[in-house]
Amino acid sequence: MGDEASKVKVFDKYGYTVVEASLDIALRMLRYIKESSGMEPSVDLSDSIRILENFDEYYSIMNRKFREYIIPQKSESDFIKGRVVVDKIKLIKKDQDNKMVLIQFDRRIRRDFIERVINNITSNISNE
Repeated sequence: MGDEASKVKVFDKYGYTVVEASLDIALRMLRYIKESSGMEPSVDLSDSIRILENFDEYYSIMNRKFREYIIPQKSESDFIKGRVVVDKIKLIKKDQDNKMVLIQFDRRIRRDFIERVINNITSNISNE
């Protein structure tokens, strides 16, 4: 793994795969999943990307409502089809320039898949 990948933590929590990464890496990761799926993105994936693209606004809403996590919108048909990707998101601001994201993926998303995505996006970063 490259230098960027070393800044990403992947772990399991109660049967869910969880990733802690910088805002930039998290956005790249979700966009990569969206583009590589080859089909219409699920509602939760599109909503998760929108949340991360508007990090500051959602961070302030999250703090105003005393919420620890943001749960992206989900479609019932996506649940039935097994297409849900993101379970919930935590936005972390260590300081103004250091924005981190904790993404808890759906139980159906395997850890090895997420690790491959991270390897792909970080190798593309180091090759640019």
